Amino acid sequence: MSSSYSFLLAGRELDVFLSFSGKKALDMDFGYDLSRNGIKSFKSESWKEKSFKPIDRQTLEALTESKVAVVMTSDEEASSVGFLEELLVILEFQEKRSLTVIPIFLTKRPLDMEEVSHLFPERDRTWRTVIAKLENISAQYSLSRNLAVIHGSHRIKQVADDIRLMFLSCASSDFKGLAGMDRHLRAFHELLALDSDKEVRTVGIWGCAGVGKTTLARYCYAEIFVKFHTHLFLENIQDMKQKLLENIEVEEDVTSSDHERNEITEARNKHRKVLLVADGVKDSEQGQWIKEYANWFAPGSRIILITQDKSVLEESEVNHVYEVGSLRYDEALQLFSRFAFRQPYPPPEFERLSVRAVQLAGFLPMAIRLFGSFLTGRGKEEWEVTLLKLSAKQSKEAVEVWKIMEASEDEHIVEASSQR
Repeated sequence: MSSSYSFLLAGRELDVFLSFSGKKALDMDFGYDLSRNGIKSFKSESWKEKSFKPIDRQTLEALTESKVAVVMTSDEEASSVGFLEELLVILEFQEKRSLTVIPIFLTKRPLDMEEVSHLFPERDRTWRTVIAKLENISAQYSLSRNLAVIHGSHRIKQVADDIRLMFLSCASSDFKGLAGMDRHLRAFHELLALDSDKEVRTVGIWGCAGVGKTTLARYCYAEIFVKFHTHLFLENIQDMKQKLLENIEVEEDVTSSDHERNEITEARNKHRKVLLVADGVKDSEQGQWIKEYANWFAPGSRIILITQDKSVLEESEVNHVYEVGSLRYDEALQLFSRFAFRQPYPPPEFERLSVRAVQLAGFLPMAIRLFGSFLTGRGKEEWEVTLLKLSAKQSKEAVEVWKIMEASEDEHIVEASSQR
């Protein structure tokens, strides 16, 4: 992979944004290859949209959190307005938000734009310009083109492996954007007790939404997964439980969950040493079930349960528990400054406003990153107005940032899809 893909901002809650030109492109999915390595992806459905609409909030939040956007195209079906407008926003984020874009062309021509250009001739020039930009980006990455030369699934695995290596490289060497992460990792490693192979140890992580529980688990996962025969990062425990309890034969073209089911079942049957991270554990029944199932793994296995509710871990009889608390003042200000000013500390003239922003974000990493990303490059008057609105809301929900962005005079990123 070229050097242009080497810098990735670390520490956000989502890793990869998947954009598809249509159903044909959707058939080639990264789900299993990414999720089994703790890399969290968002699968956009903008390709279904046939009319002009602003990009929805969920998609915008996913783009803000992601480090990489994989754009998969095919000319075997007509392109949609939704996909092309989303692509405009993706490239806006690449230019302004340090988003890395990886194009994957499943056919010789990137897209079939004849029908959509006929329906919306006023947008044809804009769309062709953005497609040309995507083709220029593809020249930097050898796996972008000629997918037919190599079997599709093999090519997808190669791309997924490249993405995995990027994230592992970040996880092992770049902690600059992860305020407090060194402190959390040291304490959490002590609870894991990796030097001991006497038991299957279950460790819990809990804390409020947006505090960095999943981020901590993924960075720890990236550091230690090589020590285990089998390693899995599960995002949906209930679906996995149903899959494991159903004795379904695996088809040749299996889904992400089918792959994960096979990995866990084989590890259980062969008494392997396993690293299993279960995110989003919502009740003690899920916690107890995963603990009991894991008893079949080899001694030295480690199970990590992630939840917002400490009582879930207590009722599941998890004895080793780590609470991810809000950032300390200095950590929060450093994280905010990185996103707002691209430097460790705020300039003197913005120090008071930066402190106020951090306080309004509740010292929560996710909200701080969103606040900083939104305020970067803006003048003091805009800061004052924005922080006044946030203060009136008195809310710690990061999604409030998007409400303010929608009401802002500067909407060229948020509503790029409506500019026509």
